[in-house]
Amino acid sequence: MDRYHLFRPAAPTPDDEMCRCPNGTPIKLMGLSSLGSNPIHCLRCNLEVSPEGLGLSDSDIQTITHWGSIERAIGWLELDSGAYEDWARAQLLDPRSSINAEGLEAVRSLNRPDRRWYYSFFQPETDDDFEPRTTCPVCDGPLVQYKAGKFPQVLCEQDLVVLFGPS
Repeated sequence: MDRYHLFRPAAPTPDDEMCRCPNGTPIKLMGLSSLGSNPIHCLRCNLEVSPEGLGLSDSDIQTITHWGSIERAIGWLELDSGAYEDWARAQLLDPRSSINAEGLEAVRSLNRPDRRWYYSFFQPETDDDFEPRTTCPVCDGPLVQYKAGKFPQVLCEQDLVVLFGPS
């Protein structure tokens, strides 16, 4: 094994980890949980969506890239369980924090009549006392079940938010 592999760019996403759902299937902007550099994932299969087929403008690309890099940084601080964990978690859970405001604004600007975009809101799913939300973290309105997905997800159509849902 190359002991310097961490210094090298990540390998491209394998073809079997790329979305093959029909064009127009809703997509979500995901944070660190996507683990790769592309935060655009299919709402139905949860796999990575190739950005080349989305007709993104240069501005869209900059918006997504900026949001993704900041979200990953905050996400790693939360995962590190060190001195910054509480601060990072508070940022990720607060719908009014800069990182969430930027992500929510991004999906509003990216949303199209032919393809819905949603913002995958952070949830501490690995916590022992985790309970899936029943209301939107932004507007506190009701969430609706997304039935076409690979796993339980709930949506707020008003705020374009997606969350892991009850099974």
